Amino acid sequence: MPYIKRLKRDEIDPLVKQVLGVFQKFPDEERDGCLNYFFTKVLKDLYEPSYFNYERVMGLLSCIQHEFYRRWVAVYEDTKKEMHGDI
Repeated sequence: MPYIKRLKRDEIDPLVKQVLGVFQKFPDEERDGCLNYFFTKVLKDLYEPSYFNYERVMGLLSCIQHEFYRRWVAVYEDTKKEMHGDI
């Protein structure tokens, strides 16, 4: 869950802003590959090789996916359903 204390956000947000500045320079067709490399490199370097840590990383990635869907994709889909009608 991405809901962390404000103090931690204050420490992380400047780094996020810096990373965004780099990735926004990449053309759309290159951005996904670069993001994949970035996140893979970060996770690989943060976690020691072990089945336990690999499980943690896979769970983390799954939670990120579900949270992103729940907070932004589902809301977008609901907006479009209201705009254009249900199936």
